Amino acid sequence: MNIGHRIKSLRKYQGLTQKELAEKVHKSPQVISNWERGYTPNITNEDIVNLATALNVKVSDIVSSSNDDTHPDLPPLTPRDERNIAKEIEKILDGLDNSAALGGSIITDDEDLELLKSSLTQAVTLAKRVAKQKFTPKKYRKE
Repeated sequence: MNIGHRIKSLRKYQGLTQKELAEKVHKSPQVISNWERGYTPNITNEDIVNLATALNVKVSDIVSSSNDDTHPDLPPLTPRDERNIAKEIEKILDGLDNSAALGGSIITDDEDLELLKSSLTQAVTLAKRVAKQKFTPKKYRKE
């Protein structure tokens, strides 16, 4: 997903029109439209910071691709969701450490632990986003 698609996705998630976002970043609606369509490939750093402020997101959410890019049709997670996922991952990892059923630890060093943690985080995040899409009533969805 390119930067224009991320801007559009974040704008729609916030429930803003192009005109409303344009007013917040002191640009014309045509400029916002051009950014979203990719007609203006080089957006200034100042404009990106203004967009991040207006959309209440981090600059990195706008400029860098993330796990959300692989499934742009799924709803994003809230900070509360992310905290809950982190707690779930810790419980899973603690359970692996304490498990006698494995006949030994599959985690041999810190690198293995980080790889396992990353994989579990990605899987649980995707599952949570799919569940949010599937079980959130239509009247509460921000589309």
